[in-house]
Amino acid sequence: MPELDVRTRHSAAFNAPPAFDPALLAPISMPVTAPFDTSSGDAAAPAAAPWAQHPVVLVDPHGPSIALTRSLRARQVHVITLSARRLEPALFVAGVRRHVLPPLAARPERWRATLLELAAKLEPRPFVLGCSPAGMDFLADAERDLAPHFDFVGLDRASGSTTLPDAALRRTLGRGEAALEVQMVRDRSGTITGSCVLAWAPAPAPDVLVSSVEGADVVQRSATWMATRGAVGYARLLWAPDRFGRLALHASTALPGPGVCLAAADGVDFGALTYAAALGIQVAPMRARLELVRRLPCIDTDSADANAPLVDVPVPLSWRDPLPAVVSWVRALARP
Repeated sequence: MPELDVRTRHSAAFNAPPAFDPALLAPISMPVTAPFDTSSGDAAAPAAAPWAQHPVVLVDPHGPSIALTRSLRARQVHVITLSARRLEPALFVAGVRRHVLPPLAARPERWRATLLELAAKLEPRPFVLGCSPAGMDFLADAERDLAPHFDFVGLDRASGSTTLPDAALRRTLGRGEAALEVQMVRDRSGTITGSCVLAWAPAPAPDVLVSSVEGADVVQRSATWMATRGAVGYARLLWAPDRFGRLALHASTALPGPGVCLAAADGVDFGALTYAAALGIQVAPMRARLELVRRLPCIDTDSADANAPLVDVPVPLSWRDPLPAVVSWVRALARP
């Protein structure tokens, strides 16, 4: 396996949360063409305000969607969710307009009709984002009907991989090997506006260790991969040793995973960056602080789908918006 620069900063206490930055909660106050305010240091959040307020519709949000939803609502973006699950933290973020529908697999026509009804009411032209494999497949099937009314964000038409990173990560860790998960956002000009590399390693069952690392070489390889395909927006790539011990790309997707929440804790706001890329706004790049070190329990693979998220990142409690954390606790108690 090639030698990579995977240095971390261990000055912070183990599992300590990053220092609170008030700019993370500030609405946006700059002209649409202005860059993000990075005067406060690495990974500063957008400084604030009247962006073109395109509404965002999240189709079938799940655990990791909480980071995206909170990021968008902190910037006063109108967020609508479509879900068949009632105990989903993202649905309870303050200001979110939620629609609870029948299961997607059983009644896809109901979901399609709901989206068309929303399109007639939402101005300006809304963005739509699939937040699960089922949601992504649904949007791909309904693209012809929805394209006149919505702008698609992160529609994974051809990622070059038939395996999602979650399934590939499970297999890699099951072999006792480590893996690198690269997340990044590329804007329309070809600039990488944010990236985060997470190193996953086995721990005593049922836990896994994850830390934020530098990984400059694998970031460059991932950026080249995106540029070759002309990809714009968010991407998630899993790199792990192949059978010859060489670092190789095992899976890729535009579907956010638990790493979005971990990246947010380390200073990279992929929700804001993805929204900016969809709008075509040029922003200053965000850099991870390299302070994240976590030990998390794996979701039971015997009862979970292979492509289900590997871990369930705890929802941080916010006194301004406590309901998502409460719903997360209730769901954890109800889980068998």
